[in-house]
Amino acid sequence: MMSVSKYLAVVAIFLVVTGCARTYQARNVETTDFLGDYSMLKEGNEDEALLSYWKKGVNWARYKKIILEPVVIKKIPDSELNEMTHADNYRLKELLDYRMQEALKQGFRLVNKPGADTLLVQFAITDVETSTVLLDMFSSVYPSARTLSALKHLVTGTESFVGKASIEGKIIDSTTGDLLMASADARAGGKTLIGSTNELDDIEESYKYWAIQLSYQLCFRQGRLDCKKPE
Repeated sequence: MMSVSKYLAVVAIFLVVTGCARTYQARNVETTDFLGDYSMLKEGNEDEALLSYWKKGVNWARYKKIILEPVVIKKIPDSELNEMTHADNYRLKELLDYRMQEALKQGFRLVNKPGADTLLVQFAITDVETSTVLLDMFSSVYPSARTLSALKHLVTGTESFVGKASIEGKIIDSTTGDLLMASADARAGGKTLIGSTNELDDIEESYKYWAIQLSYQLCFRQGRLDCKKPE
């Protein structure tokens, strides 16, 4: 008979090769007051945030530049952010800033001055929950724990011991101040061994997804043909 250790090794390899997505959209998101008015937000369509607003009739193709303001922290009351150090909060801001810069510079010139062809992009980190590394790994490879995690996903919308993240964002015309986009979204880690030894991996992957998603949405609305959807 196959030993337990060998069996777990086989399961681990299987999960790495055929495992689920690194992150997935949560079922709901708790909002802050970052956006000010939330009445315009509606349930997002496919490839959009959980709560989303895009102003109609905007000529997106005329925008060639972006002012990307530094990410801010806007905590929901019971967020794990409240228990983190200032340094940890700053690191999370840097991670999202970097991902946004890397994604948006593919289709726009990043600048620091307003202009008629310039968008102002602002984002806030509203919540994070780091993964529980050992339990996350265990529940990824041990069959009964994996089953319980899948059941938890069906009931609550998230797997066991994974990381989670939430953000809010808005896009403004840099000269008129018109609100062109507003959103609030939340994502959680999937059950895969890739990155499971890093308690921030699910959060970082969520940031990467959101950055590519925003770049894709703007590309699509500009009618470009080289738009890349997030995986």
